[in-house]
Amino acid sequence: MKQTKKIMRLAFPAMMENLLQMLMGVVDNYLVAQVGLIAVSGVSVANNIITIYQAIFIALGAAVSSLVSKSIGEKNPQKSLHYQSESLLITLGLSVLLGLISIVFGKYILAWLGTEMAVTQAGGLYLAIVGGLIVSLGLMTTLSAFLRALGKPQLPMYVSLLTNVLNAVLSAVAIFIFHWGIVGVACSTVISRLLGVVMLASQLPIKKIVKNIRWTLDRDLVSIALPAAGERLMMRAGDVVIVAIIVKFGTEVVAGNAIGETLTQFNYMPGMGVATATVILVAHSLGQKNKQEIRQLVRASYLVSVVLMFAVGAMVYFSGNQLTHLFTTNEAALEASLVVLFYSFIGGPATAGTLIFTATWQGLGNAKLPFYATTVGMWVIRIVTGYVLGIVLHFGLTGVWLATVADNVFRWIFLYILYRKYMKKI
Repeated sequence: MKQTKKIMRLAFPAMMENLLQMLMGVVDNYLVAQVGLIAVSGVSVANNIITIYQAIFIALGAAVSSLVSKSIGEKNPQKSLHYQSESLLITLGLSVLLGLISIVFGKYILAWLGTEMAVTQAGGLYLAIVGGLIVSLGLMTTLSAFLRALGKPQLPMYVSLLTNVLNAVLSAVAIFIFHWGIVGVACSTVISRLLGVVMLASQLPIKKIVKNIRWTLDRDLVSIALPAAGERLMMRAGDVVIVAIIVKFGTEVVAGNAIGETLTQFNYMPGMGVATATVILVAHSLGQKNKQEIRQLVRASYLVSVVLMFAVGAMVYFSGNQLTHLFTTNEAALEASLVVLFYSFIGGPATAGTLIFTATWQGLGNAKLPFYATTVGMWVIRIVTGYVLGIVLHFGLTGVWLATVADNVFRWIFLYILYRKYMKKI
């Protein structure tokens, strides 16, 4: 019970922040859906690219959270400040690089994925704006990680609430009053995130962090951040390839899969929130050299995430018909979205295991093992099996999602077995 309370104190605000971030995506998809299926398909494919960017920043955030929390456990505030400065520098550098890629190569990437010309044009426009100004998302993610590791998890939650309300209002005005379509939704998203950056920075000793920046990269930070980012990159790049497979099933299935994934994001919200808490708490316990507490934290984290993910997944799945009709009335798209809801629900325990044990290894300062697990799981099991089942054996979208469940089962078991062996040695 003690560990559960510690986990929930950090996890609940993270869950709410994830929920609010997901609601931003739901609002964007809902409003874009009012423009048409081509628009929602284009934005969906573009968001898969942006999700890759987001995943890299989340990985960096997990790395700095781990190191800052460990420094606090060691009672070393100067080292904590150093890690924050280094991660801020990396965030800005990555933002410039990813922004240029989005603007210059965005449409080419979407075309390479095999999307129709109209879908490519719609998605390329959205990617150029939101991806080109990805610094807004990068800084929000990194600054939020600072605050959580420093014991202020509520502040990012409040900022997410305000930015999401602003995004909803601006997007609705852009669509229904000014009829700016995709451009209006994209600009609203960027403006909202930039405001969030300003609010988060105001709650940190940002001047001290900036002044402490040195044009050299810390080895400890890089040793965790690089494989953590690589793990997320393998995951999200693989998702893009999965979308390329799904594109073969037609625009309606792409749209239905996008709607289903928009709704099932809520299933993953508790696991992601608990995983965020797990990284911080495990790293803090490691700094204190408390092996027993690490065991208790990991066990409690998995159980809490499974229970909460099952509860949310059940609500989403059994409300599936009603929820999907909010987005479209196209029968093929509706059928595809229900496939996504079903397999996301039954795969919940495996997904929870993957999230928690990835976070555990990051908290322990070893991000390489999750990287290896994800590389094999995504690129060998999910993509190859998904292609064979979906296209070769003609299972369609069902085949792709069967492969997704198999991937999560593999990574969960792999990381758990190695964790058990590691804990016996230390």
